[in-house]
Amino acid sequence: MRSAQGPEREGRGVALDREDLKSWYRGAMQGRLVELRGFRAALRSTESGAHDATRSVAQALRGSGATFGYPELSVAAGHVESAPDSELLRRMEGLIEHLHRLATQDEGAGTLVVEWLVIAAGGAEDGSDRFADLDSAWRSVSDAQGLSQDRLAQEVADLFGLRTADLTKPSKAALRLVPQALMQSAGVLPLSEDSETITVATSDPTSIDLEMELARLTGRTPRFVVAPPHVLRQTIAVILDGVAPASTGSSRAERRDDGAASNRVLVVDDEPAARMFARALLEKGEYEVEEAGDGEEALEVLGAGKPVALVLADLNMPRLDGLELIWEMRATDRWSRIPVIVVTGETDEILETKLIEEGADDYIRKPLDPRLFLARVTATIRRAEH
Repeated sequence: MRSAQGPEREGRGVALDREDLKSWYRGAMQGRLVELRGFRAALRSTESGAHDATRSVAQALRGSGATFGYPELSVAAGHVESAPDSELLRRMEGLIEHLHRLATQDEGAGTLVVEWLVIAAGGAEDGSDRFADLDSAWRSVSDAQGLSQDRLAQEVADLFGLRTADLTKPSKAALRLVPQALMQSAGVLPLSEDSETITVATSDPTSIDLEMELARLTGRTPRFVVAPPHVLRQTIAVILDGVAPASTGSSRAERRDDGAASNRVLVVDDEPAARMFARALLEKGEYEVEEAGDGEEALEVLGAGKPVALVLADLNMPRLDGLELIWEMRATDRWSRIPVIVVTGETDEILETKLIEEGADDYIRKPLDPRLFLARVTATIRRAEH
């Protein structure tokens, strides 16, 4: 950290506990906030050196965040560090907001800081604007600057080099990729997709958490377009009102033309407790569950003729592991199109990339997060069906 000497110790050889270190580090974050805010004008004018300087601060935060017990900060800072020039300002604003929450320990209502919205509208860059939530921020800034919210959306889009959203024709394929719960909670509407990207409308294009969550759930790179929150939420409500909830039994009990059950999942794991936990989560989501103790047993279940919509396979198993199971399935015509999600306790990004390259449709890290687990199972099955 710049000009940071670390916390003083009260007595020789007395180690500070983790909470003391975290408290000191939160204070040091304020200096980084000032530093990042100072790059705004330079980034907007593409001033020489501003991009490198911003990435240098993000790199420092990525390393120190993990050291001082803020792994989520490390992830967010890493996202900024790897951003292309065209995305750097937008992601930096997300990092500023993330840092502010950590530095002030603001987690509840009434703490949202959207300085980028004020800047887009032509307001002062003083870092003092705080709002109860995103909707009230848009209303307040719109009123204060005498702009309609549609005009404000255009100003936000111009600030970050984005487009405003056309909400009239969202594609069904894109809608199926994103869980309805996320659409409603985050105020995000999928509009279109291809094999590599998904375009979504949002009122907060700076959200690093949303960007990474969409990438994990859809297996695609999110592209943000901007819409006012009240229009976006009204549109989401209208669209979802005409779509059968993904959690209903009738929806999942439907069968595809090829005869495969759309709600049966094969869980493959050599640990009975892990299979039991996965079964409990899936049955809560109204899926039918088949089990196998390893890859060879999984092939026997598949060969028995019961169609499955998805195979959920642990990576490390005796006899035939998760990767080998994928190879066998992809080499067999009648199983080659069944989606596979690999469950792994590994954190090796090279290994995870290899899993996708070798035919896995997605991977989920242990320990399983129940909400994320069900959302990704549902999204993967939907992609396979369409």
